Amino acid sequence: MSSPNPFPITIVNNSGSDEEIYITIKGMNASIAENKKQQFYDITSKAWSNTAIAVKLSDLTDGIIHMPNIDSGIVYLSFGSALKFADDISPPNIGNPLDPSFNVIYDKFEISFLPKDGFPFIDITNVDFFCVPLQLQEKLPNGTTNGPKGFAKSRQEIFKSFKDGLDGHWTKIRQKPEGKDVIRIIAPNKALVNLPDVIDNNFDASSFQNYVDAVWEYYAEGKGKSVQVDMSEIAEFNPGYQDVIFEGIVTGGKFVFSEKGGSGKLPSISFEKPTGSNQIKGSVFGCENLFAAPNKTPQSVPAKNLGAAFNVGILAHPSIKDAVLYLMPPTTRTQDKNWKTYKKENVFYTNTMKLEDGSILDCYNVYSKYIHENAIDSDDYAFAFDDVTQSDSTLSDRNATGAIVTIQKIN
Repeated sequence: MSSPNPFPITIVNNSGSDEEIYITIKGMNASIAENKKQQFYDITSKAWSNTAIAVKLSDLTDGIIHMPNIDSGIVYLSFGSALKFADDISPPNIGNPLDPSFNVIYDKFEISFLPKDGFPFIDITNVDFFCVPLQLQEKLPNGTTNGPKGFAKSRQEIFKSFKDGLDGHWTKIRQKPEGKDVIRIIAPNKALVNLPDVIDNNFDASSFQNYVDAVWEYYAEGKGKSVQVDMSEIAEFNPGYQDVIFEGIVTGGKFVFSEKGGSGKLPSISFEKPTGSNQIKGSVFGCENLFAAPNKTPQSVPAKNLGAAFNVGILAHPSIKDAVLYLMPPTTRTQDKNWKTYKKENVFYTNTMKLEDGSILDCYNVYSKYIHENAIDSDDYAFAFDDVTQSDSTLSDRNATGAIVTIQKIN
């Protein structure tokens, strides 16, 4: 059975706001083979365009979006006004208070609905920021639903948890312009702006260097500690990697992953150590730059596992006594331990270290911690590779007949 095409997504407005809600859809028209061009989809005319087209939620029959085949789709929901897109495609710059949409309350969810699958992958995402609590469910043929994922709490409840929980440099991720209320909470890799008397969101990640250095020391060659990953997921595109395990240790100043007990013909994959605030924000919290994971490449496997392990703080974790940290998917049969095991053991977001000045450093992505603490079943996309940790908000039932996205209370 395939899901209906177009795929119906019902938007339920429980926000309590009197402001009009505008819907803008961006993605790639997946009905065109090999299409890689980002465009906007007009719900009303059912046409793709190079210009952003917003539709009012109140103008939709029963609040339903009829979604065509789309790749890497993003559905923006904004309050009070339609979002402005720079260069006809770039979304609002949340780091620029001068951006025309900076003060607009908005959020988004993602969908990929490809002809080859016949059903959608849909998720709530807070990889860039949190502004509006959204909740996601899938409708099933028997009248039940899959989910929910996302949030059951109000915007103000979630904002309060960040206000109460953040300290030190982490307070900079609360986007609160001078003399105004908090607009949104931004991910640490997006916290790059400092405009005196307007806003200061230039998060300083330099203290996290202590943890990065400790990880490099912990897994240094000769210490008997290592990280192992299963390379099978890229075997379809790279022959020779099926059931191959790569083991990583730090040697020559780099984190090097090499084939374990195999032919020795597969090239090693190495990663430079992130150094300084900007590299840590971009590589560790952003899972890019030094930890870039090009799709369908051998490098992608250790890169995204290493990045995810830093974000949840299980590298060099004092309660994980095993000599080898097995960062395996739950389908891997070669090892008993995997990401799901560590999640069940509740070691995510618990790693800390005492610094020389006596202060305590949180050795994980604090933004991600509070996103997950507020999310239903602790599942949400708070950083790029949350799916690696089995903690993402994706719903992808092959028999889904529709989806429901509920906007929770914002005031």
